[in-house]
Amino acid sequence: MKNIFEIMKEYGLEVPEDKKKDFEKAVLENYKTQTDYDNQTKKLDAANETIKANDTAMKDLQTQLDGFKDVDVTGLNKRISDLEEEKKNIQKDYDSKIADRDFSDLVKESIAAAKGKNPKAIMALLDVNALKASKNQKEDIAVALKTLTEAEDSKMLFGEPEPNPVGTGNLIGQVHKTTGQSTDTLKDALKEKYK
Repeated sequence: MKNIFEIMKEYGLEVPEDKKKDFEKAVLENYKTQTDYDNQTKKLDAANETIKANDTAMKDLQTQLDGFKDVDVTGLNKRISDLEEEKKNIQKDYDSKIADRDFSDLVKESIAAAKGKNPKAIMALLDVNALKASKNQKEDIAVALKTLTEAEDSKMLFGEPEPNPVGTGNLIGQVHKTTGQSTDTLKDALKEKYK
């Protein structure tokens, strides 16, 4: 790239040496190079593109907002709070059912450990509400069951289960013929009786 003074010499113009600094200063203050101009043009084009993109985004946003202009905001807020309350109630109910199930399992296990014969009858004798509210459920259930095992009116509900009689007897008994022969079936016995 040629110096400004060389370009001027080619056209027959010369600046005296004592004025060159002032002339160069004045040129630099008032004129830009082609590169500076191109850089500024690129920045301006980029800024224009940004403005166009922002305009498009604003129009899209306005369109979306127009879709909500007839929406009842207080109604939506009320519905949201109702749904949140319903969710809390459902969670509370679920937690309550889980706690009831866990309590029931704990009582049944404790009754089995105390060798209870009839869990339903034993449960009826327990103060279930007090035991549910207890901080130490397991210990309090054990104490309540121990009290029942020692009480005269409830100790028969605890202990080893009575063995079921096992035998090979005839449920209706044996029928004997008058001649001393035994009949093997009910049919034979009925025939013999009604002859």
